[in-house]
Amino acid sequence: MLDPFILRAVLGLLFASLSVPISVIMLLRGSLYITPEISHAALGGAALGVLIQTFISSTFDPFPLVIVFCLATSILVSYMGKSGQQSLGMMLSVSLAISVTIYAVVRSYLPADKRVLVDGYLISDLLLLSEANLLSLAVVSASAAVATVIFYREFIYVCFDMETAEALGLKAELYDLLIFSVSAVTVAVAARALGVLLSVTLLIIPAAASRLITRNISRMLTASFIIAVSSGLAGIILSINLNIPTSGAIALVSIVLFTAIYVHKALKTS
Repeated sequence: MLDPFILRAVLGLLFASLSVPISVIMLLRGSLYITPEISHAALGGAALGVLIQTFISSTFDPFPLVIVFCLATSILVSYMGKSGQQSLGMMLSVSLAISVTIYAVVRSYLPADKRVLVDGYLISDLLLLSEANLLSLAVVSASAAVATVIFYREFIYVCFDMETAEALGLKAELYDLLIFSVSAVTVAVAARALGVLLSVTLLIIPAAASRLITRNISRMLTASFIIAVSSGLAGIILSINLNIPTSGAIALVSIVLFTAIYVHKALKTS
């Protein structure tokens, strides 16, 4: 029988991979690069939430504050992006500086046992995934996948021709906000369950690799999911056999796979 730790890790990987298609939509939207910024916002929210839990209310759950930070960052970046690249770059830099500063400063005032809670958002071990985190990952990832399927046509219109979409009566700004909001919540949950480093790897690299494989959008969505699952399973096997951290192993396999796809495409087109 499969070890329960490995079983939860595999299930967590499968659920997290369901979130990858929304990253493909963000890639088509030209906004995949904000995923790391949103994940760093999770660190700031987690640090502030744990601070409140430590010194104000022991029953306070830091996670809602994490979601608020991620949503605020995503929505502000989306709004500022409409004002031009300079405004967008400024907001990205400011949001990153604020989140990292909150994380670094607040963490220094926390007791050692509480620092572990905050640091869990930065680096976590997939093999130690709790049932609660697994459940939240399943719910949010499935919701992201369902939203991608239901609003697929609207999302594509928004990504490629927002003005025409508005002219056709589509509430383009509302769907654009939905894209960024779904992505933000997905990143927040993935950061808590998997850690920032692994969540960013799983959400970005498969989406980017799928763009190298095909230009067909439906095939990109499928390819991104397959790449995420394949690299994740290979990483888990590698970590068990070599006794190395699971997150690092998955990240390593993902990078090697992306590099191989990139080199193959470069040689094919040369």
